[in-house]
Amino acid sequence: MLSIDATVLVTFAVVWILVLVLSRVFFKPMNRILGERTAGLEKARIDTETALAGCEENLRQIEERLAKSRAASEALWEQAEAQAVREKNQLLENLQAETRAQLDAATRELEREVEHLKKELDARSGELSEHVEQRILN
Repeated sequence: MLSIDATVLVTFAVVWILVLVLSRVFFKPMNRILGERTAGLEKARIDTETALAGCEENLRQIEERLAKSRAASEALWEQAEAQAVREKNQLLENLQAETRAQLDAATRELEREVEHLKKELDARSGELSEHVEQRILN
């Protein structure tokens, strides 16, 4: 049979004392440190999620502003292009009008020259006919 003597009781008492001392000296501080660490990690996780949400919101705002800027620049580009086309058309019209005016002036000058030459030819036709007549008769 099993007999319980004083050494077992002393060993049992020493183990319980050791458990109580270790609990106060080691386990409670360790649990407190682990709890603080867990709370710090949870706070850091929450802060990280908050910062990430803020970054995502900032990114969304930046993308919206970028899209608005692109639309504004495209509208400005289209306006500048339309203005350039209008100016080109105006320049072409002015050039065509100037060319027509020069052509009309040149045509009138040629008509005046032709009239002048006809009159000169009519005036000289008498001389030329006499000259031709003299040659033929000689």
